[in-house]
Amino acid sequence: MRCQLAFNGKAVEANIGETLIDAALGGAMLIPHDCRSGQCQSCRVTVVSGSVDDRGSAYGNTVLACQATVSGEASIEFDELPLPVKRTGIITEINELSPQIVEVVMTTSSPLDYRPGQYVRLKFSGFPAREFSPTCRLDGSRTELELVFHIRRLPDGLVSRELGIAINPGHGAHVQGPFGQAYLRDGHGPLILVSGGAGWAPIWALARMARLNQRERELIVIAGSRDAENLYMRPALDWLIDDGVREVIATSEKDGSDSVKRGLPTHYMPPLGPEDTVHVAGPIGLVDAIKSKALDAHARCFADPFLASARSASLADKIVRRWFRHARI
Repeated sequence: MRCQLAFNGKAVEANIGETLIDAALGGAMLIPHDCRSGQCQSCRVTVVSGSVDDRGSAYGNTVLACQATVSGEASIEFDELPLPVKRTGIITEINELSPQIVEVVMTTSSPLDYRPGQYVRLKFSGFPAREFSPTCRLDGSRTELELVFHIRRLPDGLVSRELGIAINPGHGAHVQGPFGQAYLRDGHGPLILVSGGAGWAPIWALARMARLNQRERELIVIAGSRDAENLYMRPALDWLIDDGVREVIATSEKDGSDSVKRGLPTHYMPPLGPEDTVHVAGPIGLVDAIKSKALDAHARCFADPFLASARSASLADKIVRRWFRHARI
């Protein structure tokens, strides 16, 4: 059985029971998506009218297009995001920002279009791919061909522990993306941005874009770290303060001072309401706590949990990595 849907106003004939992604593809429209398993949230769309079988993916009037299926006539809207592409390039800078955080700058062969808050898959030659959010330098700068990443160095990290050792300026790399739904949207209510550790990367990109394009919005920024010496984002926080943001808070679990509040970012969250939009990025415990607060207050929340990868290197990766190590000696 077939029925008619409308995707961003375009009429499409669809089959009852097929996913919204497949229905849109049948009408030559591409809903941005990645995993198609419901994990990445990249394909969340708004059901404007009519109804669909949400298959457990509903959040307000939104559903995941990879899970929800056609059940009758409906009107669907979604942001037409930059399509995922591949870009090659080289690593041009590796800078220590704190004892744990490294800034990696990649210069690409051609610009990569993305929305602040989205992420890409970055693969250094000879190493497994990892997902990182492009950002800008802590002074707010970035050139058109640069992708700037903040990477937490992990003692047992297959990739991060090699930064500055087997991975140095001149190392080849490629990226694929962008992906993700935690990007900056138009709006007028207060915008609350919360980060923990290297979660500052997408939050900084969001904050900077909000100050450039949505200056009328009230902005609250909370950035946390386990200890004060890893609050590497303080130059960016100063940038926001100098630009007129009135509520900028740095927190540390272990240390406190006149400029750093002791405790977790959750301790300094303002009261939330339905008019607020919250973005949070960082450790999954922080993300879950902020999401819970937002849900209780009926505030919109876009989350980017950072998970340490446990993937082991392939045999090919190990051979190439060993070559890079010996080439450096």
